[in-house]
Order: sequence, then C-alpha cells, then structure tokens
Amino acid sequence: MALSLRENLGALRERDFRLLFTGTAITTVGDGLAGIAIAFAVLDIGSATDLGIVFAVRQAAEALVLVLGGVISDRLPRNIVMVGASTIQGIAQAATAVAVLGGFGSIAAIVAFQALYGVGAGLVIPAEIGLVPQTVSPDRLQQANALQGLGRNLTRILGPALGGALVVAGSPGVALGIDALSFLICAVILQRIRIPPRAEGAAQENFLHELREGWTAFTSRTWLWASTVLFGIGNLGFTAWIVLGPVVAKADLGGAGPWGTIVAIGGVGAITGSVIAMRIRPKRPLVACTIAAVPLAGQTLVLAVAPSVWLLSIASFLGGAAIAVHLTLWFTLFQREIPENLRSRVSSYDVLFSFVLMPIGFAVVGPLADAIGVTETLWLSLGVMLITWALILSLPSVWAIRAPAAVDADAPTMPA
Repeated sequence: MALSLRENLGALRERDFRLLFTGTAITTVGDGLAGIAIAFAVLDIGSATDLGIVFAVRQAAEALVLVLGGVISDRLPRNIVMVGASTIQGIAQAATAVAVLGGFGSIAAIVAFQALYGVGAGLVIPAEIGLVPQTVSPDRLQQANALQGLGRNLTRILGPALGGALVVAGSPGVALGIDALSFLICAVILQRIRIPPRAEGAAQENFLHELREGWTAFTSRTWLWASTVLFGIGNLGFTAWIVLGPVVAKADLGGAGPWGTIVAIGGVGAITGSVIAMRIRPKRPLVACTIAAVPLAGQTLVLAVAPSVWLLSIASFLGGAAIAVHLTLWFTLFQREIPENLRSRVSSYDVLFSFVLMPIGFAVVGPLADAIGVTETLWLSLGVMLITWALILSLPSVWAIRAPAAVDADAPTMPA
C-alpha cells in the first residue's frame, strides 16, 4: 500500500524531531567522510592489524562509558547530553585531522584521538535512543525511527563517495576536518530542542542504585537480553567486513575510490530499506527484525568468494537495505517496550552487549587473516553471523513479542 509523501514525512512536521533529524543527518555526512579517511590514513602508515587496533580501542572506549552515559541520559535532558557528546567527538576528529595533515599522525596518536571519539559515542547512543520518543508523537514513533535511518542513509551516500574522492585527490586529514566541523554544527542545532523537564517528584537515587535498576529491567526481559547477546556475537563476526574490506580494496580493487563507491551504494540500499521500514507493520516485529539482518551476510560472502567492485556493490546495496529495516524495527520495539524513565539506562546495556565483543574482533581479525588467510577469516566470520541469527529465531520469547493492534495513525496496519 502506498502512502503519500506527506504522510511518510509526517514526523518532520514536529519541531523537535525536525531538529534532531537535521543535527544527526549533518554528522552522518561528516562520519561518512571520516570512515573512509580513517581506514586509509591508517593503512598508509600501517597494516590491517593496526587498523583493527584503532577500531578496537575506539569501540572499547565507547563500551566503557556506555553505562555511565545511560545513567546520565536518564538524569539530564537528553539533548544536552548529545550536545556534550557531539562536542567531544568534534574535538577528537579535529585533533586527528591536525595530526594527519601535519605529518605526525602516528598509529599511537590516531589511537588516542579515536579513543576520545569513542567516549563521545558512548554518551550519545543511549541519549539518542531515549530522545527520539520525546520529540515525536507516539503514533509516529516507527516513522520517526525510519526517517532517522533514511536521513542518515541519504547522507551516507554522499559521505563515503566524497571521502574516497578526497583521499584520492588530497589527504584523509581534510575529510577528518570536515567531520569535526559537522559535529560542532550538530551541537548548536541539538541545544535548541525543547523537551519536558523531569517530574518534580522524581527524586534521583544514587548512581549504583540506578545502574542496578537498569540492569534489572534489562535482564528481566528474556527476549531483550538473549537476542542482544546473540546479536553481539554476530557483530563480532561482522568485524571482518569492516577491517578486511578496505584491505582487499587496496590490494585488488583500486583503493579508496572504489571502496568509497561500494560503501556509498550501501547507503543507496539503506535508503530503500528505510522507505520499506516506514511501510511495513510486522505482526512479530522481533522475528522480522532478525530475518531482516540476514542479507548482511552477503557482503562477507562476496568478499570471500568474488571480490569485484560490481558484485560487492550489489551485496552492499542489499546489506544496506537489510540493516535499515533491522534497526528501525529494533529501535521501535525497544522504545515501546521500555518505560521512558529507564530507556537510556536499559539501552546502554543493550548497546554494550551488542558491541562489547567488536573490539576483540577488530583486534583479532588482522592477525587471524595473517595466520590463516583473508578468505578463511571471512568464511569463519560468515559462519558466526549465520549461527547466531538462527539461535535468536529459535527462542520462544522472540516469537512471543507481537506488535500492538494500532501502531501508526498515518498508516494502515499490515503484515510483513
């Protein structure tokens, strides 16, 4: 069933969501540039193992502050937490840009600056997950999550393509500098969001009590903790695509330009997925969410079997569409099932267990590829992803989650 453009964009008519959408879209352009730039800045002076270490340290720093970020975001206005996080990330990328452009961008310096970036990312994730429902009407929640994905994915097309061009034509440092500026612009926009103040009578407990309260809410929902842990193991496998993709591109596909194109085409696929996510209303959202992730495995499969630019572009398109649908369904389900006062704390545990193993993957993939071969490492990672998704679908609690009878006033309910 086709929805009118006006209905699909209905959430953007709400001022606060429009500001959130604009700010995050701007930073996505910058991060699209930086994703390509960081990879090839490291590979210019180091190896796949070094690139894995950079990603691992950044992810580890993010994981270390996630739970703290969840407590802070349930105490303070979430848009202000995001302003602080964007500022930290902007400073980190500016420092990395200066180091690369100045010619003293050693692996150690890049690791240190990207660790600071990870601190900011750890603060922003639980804040944003909790903030989206505060900026939009309940009947537009799934639409808002889909639009967030759509905005990011539209800008993700421009970012990697431009990032690859900048790396080829000039220096990765230029792309990193633009990313730094995008974070500062985002901070200015997000501070204009107006959300209701906390209730007067909602006294704050001590920090440890609030941590335990969030942990209890997380572990009391079997569908949540079990699927989160298994998705986390699957993400461990997915690190092979992130680390070895640029390595294969540099060795066999022509370097940053073709890889930027492949990633950008993934953004086109993600736009398609975001549009699909606005239109579907699965009766069992967690089942649909899990199945939607499966095409991601195609990227790793093609990289292992036939790493040509055009085949990888097709796989990247399908993978982009898959992750857009997957994330929209997951965030919408999470935001509906978790009470507002616990949302950021519980989301911090969700994100922590989803990504806590990725630093291990980033650190291990390079040495493992050196030891057993790139192709063999990719096959191993593919097996890990497929097994974990199958295990999620075997859980009764996953099948027990059903969508509410009426989800969105702007669209008719229909099975996916």
